[in-house]
Amino acid sequence: MYVKKASIKKGVGGSLEEVIEELLPSYTGYVEVQHDVPSQEHPTHIHPTDEILHIIKGSIYFTVEHETTLCEEGDRIFLPKQTYHSSKAGSNGCTYVISILKY
Repeated sequence: MYVKKASIKKGVGGSLEEVIEELLPSYTGYVEVQHDVPSQEHPTHIHPTDEILHIIKGSIYFTVEHETTLCEEGDRIFLPKQTYHSSKAGSNGCTYVISILKY
């Protein structure tokens, strides 16, 4: 799945196993599960690959192009390579699956 523009899809849902199966790249790439403690921040940065993040538990404030959105359980973030972004976990932390897409 090629990611053309940063976007957030609300309420996608799915169990951890379902999300991993769905987001595991069919060509080449990998998924990882990450947990951020409450209020953990990731300063503004970019990645050399397209990524898709799916929130499994908790919440995260995700900022792309100076717009911040609260993402919660079941939400999915599509992030094209070289897109500046930052995040801050919510008050209960955040667990999410990241799909790293390589071409």
